Amino acid sequence: MRGHRDFQRLWSGLAVSQLGSAVGGVALPIVAVNVVHASTFQISVLAAFTAVTTALLAFPMGSYVEFRRKRPVMIAADVARFASLGSIPLAGLVHGLTFTQLCVVAVINATCGIAFAGAAQAHLKALVSPDRLADANGRLESTNWLRMSVGPSLGGALVGFLSALGTLVIDAVSFLASALAIRLIRQPEPAPPPRDARGSRRSELAGGLRFAWGHTALRRMLISWVCFTGAIALSGPVTTIFYLRDLHFTAFEYGLLMGLPSLGGFFGARLTRRTVARFGPVRALWWASVLRGPWNFLIPLAGPGLLGLIQCSVGFFGLLFFAAMANSTMSSYRQLATPDHLMARVSTLWSFATTVAQPVFILLGGLVATQLGARLTLAVSTALMCGTAFLLPRHEISTEQG
Repeated sequence: MRGHRDFQRLWSGLAVSQLGSAVGGVALPIVAVNVVHASTFQISVLAAFTAVTTALLAFPMGSYVEFRRKRPVMIAADVARFASLGSIPLAGLVHGLTFTQLCVVAVINATCGIAFAGAAQAHLKALVSPDRLADANGRLESTNWLRMSVGPSLGGALVGFLSALGTLVIDAVSFLASALAIRLIRQPEPAPPPRDARGSRRSELAGGLRFAWGHTALRRMLISWVCFTGAIALSGPVTTIFYLRDLHFTAFEYGLLMGLPSLGGFFGARLTRRTVARFGPVRALWWASVLRGPWNFLIPLAGPGLLGLIQCSVGFFGLLFFAAMANSTMSSYRQLATPDHLMARVSTLWSFATTVAQPVFILLGGLVATQLGARLTLAVSTALMCGTAFLLPRHEISTEQG
């Protein structure tokens, strides 16, 4: 995206806020435990607030964002997150921080995150030309994976150097920097789509779902996406048990496994543009999805020791490499296939579907692991990941609605 200064401003703003969120994701639980002295149950409740908020507000927020200019929504969301996160260290300084405040901040951040993501996806389509969307999404996706790789380690270091409360100040300021970067975008923003005065509120809320479900390719992509992220969720807690209890990896080795393979996502996302240019979006998505799952079989086949550590790292790296490529390609296709007046609602539909489905798969993973053990459960999860590729269209579908 050389020469596209407005996209670079958007990209830099997103990168700063994403890295800040990764840092804050390490600091916030530490604040809850060490400053507020929250119980184990309260920590679980705090973590659940984001999922519950997304499930309840995704459709209404998507409709709200749809009919408004996107840059003011993004800036307002960033400023609100800056204020809410900044309130935590301020309250901590005067010894007035409570668990209730942490919950309120979690709800505000989740709500603003939905609004920002929906607006950003819609605005990206208006900001860059269709032939550059794959490149733009690849760059945004690569930043997200780099954040996942570097963020937790950086957050841990900052907590040790500045304290958890001080680290949250950096997280809060990152959102202010993001708002400033978006404010500096110069390209005129198109007017938001007008509301249909004849349509009902219920019909408006369900507009994104109705369109995506009636669009043959998008419907299959949505089903495949929910099943794939569900398989990832199913394996998440089981993988932790497998690494630490079955393979006896140290905490340091576990941290490396959770961080370094995320660089695979970074490199895979950066190759999206070339892959789409060569194969086309649908075939690129299909092949990336076919190739992402088999790598994960290396993990349940691993044994203890250095060789097992390398084997798990390679498996996770390969999975994330092709998963990031598939995610970037799917986002680009979805943006091109969706009419402008439905962009925010279709985008938030993906967040809603993922958030609602993942707890079900996590519970299923725990039940399966109880019966089959961690190693076999990971093999079942990987088989499900592989199967999700065959839910996708393999070629362009001539009749998209149906």
